[in-house]
Amino acid sequence: PVQLILVCRFERMFWKYRGHAKAYRALTLDAGHVSQAIYSAATAQGLGAFVTAAINEAEAERALGLQPMAEGVLAVCGVGWRAAERVTAELDPLGQVWPVTR
Repeated sequence: PVQLILVCRFERMFWKYRGHAKAYRALTLDAGHVSQAIYSAATAQGLGAFVTAAINEAEAERALGLQPMAEGVLAVCGVGWRAAERVTAELDPLGQVWPVTR
C-alpha cells in the first residue's frame, strides 16, 4: 500500500494565471485529474484506490517542510491491495471486483 500527497505551489499557479479568479479552480481541477489517473492505474492493476481532502493540512505541510501560503497540500491518494472480503461499501457498479450475491 502507498499514500501519495498531492501538493501544489500556489505562487506558481497564481503567477501562471496572473491573479485570474479561476487560478484556484485550475489547481483543484489538476488535482482531480491526477487522482483520477491514479484510480485508473490502480484499477488496471486490480488494486483498490481512494482520494480524500479530509486531511490535516497544517500537520502534513509541516512534515513535508512546505512554505506556508506558498505551497500546500490539496489531497491524499492511496493505492493498495483489495481485501479478500468486502466489509465496507466500495464503488463497483459493474460487479466486477465484488460479485453481486442475491
